[in-house]
Amino acid sequence: MLAAAALALSACGSSGESKKDFIARADAICNNATRDLLNVAAPATTGTVTLPALAKYLGAVVPIVASEAKQLNALPRPAGDQAALRRYLAAVAATAGHYKALADAARAGDRQAISAATGALRASPASRLAAAYGLKECAGPTGTVQTSH
Repeated sequence: MLAAAALALSACGSSGESKKDFIARADAICNNATRDLLNVAAPATTGTVTLPALAKYLGAVVPIVASEAKQLNALPRPAGDQAALRRYLAAVAATAGHYKALADAARAGDRQAISAATGALRASPASRLAAAYGLKECAGPTGTVQTSH
């Protein structure tokens, strides 16, 4: 009986999450977020995008990006590469914050804040950190942390 309990406990152990498991789950989250983003109607690409159109677009994008960041942060973390993973997740959270700042600036018509938020998004290391960790969907050209959305 004691051996069975020990076996059961060792099977449960810690999260048991491997880096491969984390990558698969994270890439699935990023893939779903990308799919959701592709379903958001982008502002017209001809001519100048108006601030109300940009605000409307970002109003739909921000919850998707925020949900992605929250889901990624909630994943069980594998034992190895903790520092690299913390840096990546911090960059994802910061990116979600930059998207929110951009949306807020567009709603307020604050062109200086729009420029600052756009610059912060362009400078985000999230894609680079995702690729360095081994993530594919989260680092690819359609990853939600890209500024092309």
